[in-house]
Amino acid sequence: MASDHLPKVVKAEDLTVREGKLTWSSHGVSSEIDVGSLLFALKPPASAHHYIICGLKENNSESAATTFELVLLQTSSIPDQISSLHLVSQIPPHLRPSTDNLVDIVVSTKAGSGLALRFWQAVLHPLLRVARAELAQASPGTEAAELAGSQQESVLVTENAGSVPQFAQRLWAGHRGQAHRDGGKQSRTVILLSGDGGVVDILNSCEEDHDAQTPAASSPPQPLVCPLPLGTGNALFHSLHKPVASARPASSPLVLGLQTLFQGAPANLPTFRASFSAGSRVVVAAAAEEQQQQAAADGGGVTDTPPELQEEGGNNKPVSYLNGAVVASYGFHASIVHESDTPAYRAHGQKRFGMVAQELLRRSHPYTAQVEIRRPGAAAASFERVPRETHAYVLVTPLSNLERTFSISPDSRPLDGRLRAVHFGPIGGERIMDVMMKAYDGGKHVGLAWEEDGERVWYDEIEEIRLKALDADGRWRKVCIDGTIVELPVGGDVVVSKSNHTLLRVLAPKEVLPA
Repeated sequence: MASDHLPKVVKAEDLTVREGKLTWSSHGVSSEIDVGSLLFALKPPASAHHYIICGLKENNSESAATTFELVLLQTSSIPDQISSLHLVSQIPPHLRPSTDNLVDIVVSTKAGSGLALRFWQAVLHPLLRVARAELAQASPGTEAAELAGSQQESVLVTENAGSVPQFAQRLWAGHRGQAHRDGGKQSRTVILLSGDGGVVDILNSCEEDHDAQTPAASSPPQPLVCPLPLGTGNALFHSLHKPVASARPASSPLVLGLQTLFQGAPANLPTFRASFSAGSRVVVAAAAEEQQQQAAADGGGVTDTPPELQEEGGNNKPVSYLNGAVVASYGFHASIVHESDTPAYRAHGQKRFGMVAQELLRRSHPYTAQVEIRRPGAAAASFERVPRETHAYVLVTPLSNLERTFSISPDSRPLDGRLRAVHFGPIGGERIMDVMMKAYDGGKHVGLAWEEDGERVWYDEIEEIRLKALDADGRWRKVCIDGTIVELPVGGDVVVSKSNHTLLRVLAPKEVLPA
């Protein structure tokens, strides 16, 4: 899958920086890379004049050989113009596989545009190898031979939709076992080459007590997830990196992600729980359902639907709760996520959401529901009724961005642990489109109002939200929890509230860590 040979390090000469590009020569051939594409420089502390500048070149070519190129430049000095380039002098603890820290890398082959495996083979695997080889002597508590070894981490290349949930079940089983075996000393790092779905699968395989305030003192550290943006929306990643991306606009999300992987620090990941009334059922993605039908027609059996979403006699499973870290929605957003998940639409990538949105906007269905919110500091039973019977959009999130440029909750800050709700009534397709476009324009939808009929976009910080779905047609009773679709029964409800304790930790840029 990946070469056992160390990646090629170019001995670079005549390094200069001009017009935003670093140029160098090697064996008489000149090359260049954008300064914004530089990751960091490896600097073994025992060597006064030895650096390896690391960079990532990206392009949009369909060629497997040229989509990503890892640049490794050996030099005796760093040009003054890039003297602020971060120096990595030792492997960070979370990247050191050992008996005290298990490191897993999950390569989600179907996530986003399907580039995760290519990125692992061309970039991350060789980068880890050269870093360990160069810095083996500088990592306290780790044998040099262990760090320089061929492959110390465990690598999972996904085969189907059940691969990550099955991995997550093993992860949590091991986590629970650690507390009983050795007092909970072993930590676990999971590097996710995927979208938000990888985090969601891990969250929803956790069976820990939602009502517990803190883990037991003997419990091991909660698993540490390190997301790299290789999915479609990458909401968690973009929200965590929003301040960093604003400060370094020339750097791509993958460049920022690799910088965080080597320079970031663990933080508690804020999560929420969606609790459902009896009769609520997970709706298997239409894409998986069609794949099942095709597999059956081909005589291959049903293999693509995750086991936890299957049950005897049907493809839907009763659900009482789901954990989330990204979004809970009802109405327009939930319908887009649900109805775009077919093979025909998925072939269009992220554009599929806009295509389905156009169809829904033409219809502009008024979603019938009772919605109540509880504000921070309010008593447990103190809910306020949203003063309308029909809705177009109800969305709750702890994040600022659902996509790189889609700023749905501009007041949200990374890791602040606050839930915010965006909601509005059936204002018509043209206005809904205006709201969405303003969300893409830096979150300017907040406070948008129409004087002629008094309609507006509501934006509230909340502690909890309760929604009772009343539409007769099940098509309009869908709720989206981090991409999982749940259909409520007529009169059924969902309650979304902040989780009481930490389920996961997340690797975040040091610039965004809570004070």
